[in-house]
Amino acid sequence: MNIFKRLTFWLVLFSLLVCFNNLTGNDDKNILIYLTNPFNPLLNRWLTDINMNPETTYLFKPLICGLHLLFWTALGLIIDKLIKKSKNKE
Repeated sequence: MNIFKRLTFWLVLFSLLVCFNNLTGNDDKNILIYLTNPFNPLLNRWLTDINMNPETTYLFKPLICGLHLLFWTALGLIIDKLIKKSKNKE
C-alpha cells in the first residue's frame, strides 16, 4: 500500500507538526498539544506534578510530545489495520 494512503502517515505527520509547534515556543501554554491528545486530561495531575517539580521540569516537553506521538501512531495503526481487514473481507 502506498504510504500516502495510510492514515498512520498523516496522523504521525499531524502529531509531529503539533510537537514542532510546541517545541518552537508557539504553544507556550501547551493548549494545542493538550486539546489534540485525549489522554492528557486523564494524565493532567501527573503531568502537572512533573512540570512543577524543578528536578523533573526538563522531562516535561519531551514527555508530552512522546505521549502525543505515541497516541496518534497507535490510533493510525489500529485504523489502518481495521481498514485492511475490512478490504480483505470483500
